[in-house]
Amino acid sequence: MDILNILYVTVTALAALLISITIWSRRPFKWRLSAFFIGLALITILYASILELLSRPKPAHMELFHKDVPEVVLLHASWEEEVALYILVEIPGVEEPRLYILPWNREEAEKFQQAMEEGEDKDEEVRIGNPFFNADEEDRERLIYTTPAKPMAQKGREQLPVTNFDPEAEQPSYGEEEENK
Repeated sequence: MDILNILYVTVTALAALLISITIWSRRPFKWRLSAFFIGLALITILYASILELLSRPKPAHMELFHKDVPEVVLLHASWEEEVALYILVEIPGVEEPRLYILPWNREEAEKFQQAMEEGEDKDEEVRIGNPFFNADEEDRERLIYTTPAKPMAQKGREQLPVTNFDPEAEQPSYGEEEENK
């Protein structure tokens, strides 16, 4: 979302610069006024289109900023047969999960289904290796697997702190008093 705000501010600043150049040019007033309203409409439409894009899944091969991530955590996968696969993933270093759309592939859909069931049964995370590549252009496949089981918390008795031995502070045991007298 932060990058989206930066991109919007940049495009808005460029549109405002273009509008100001047009307004201060030596054109008739009607052209300058129309340039102002066209620029205002451009900024408004840009804002509305960015808001609309926020609710849509992004094609996985179009990922720009996290393209080199070696693996992601799969949170959910669903699909429409013969249309597309939709995956909700958690990218390391990114706060919110991201929704991506993949081209329809029956084998891949079955792998997602099997990995999610296995992960749910074993209470493990499902991970995807090589998540962002264009399957049409590259000859490799996505790796879908569950992570190894997390180690259980160590059990045992509480470790007491080490104390120093002071022979003079030791109290004599029962019966030792009589022998020393």
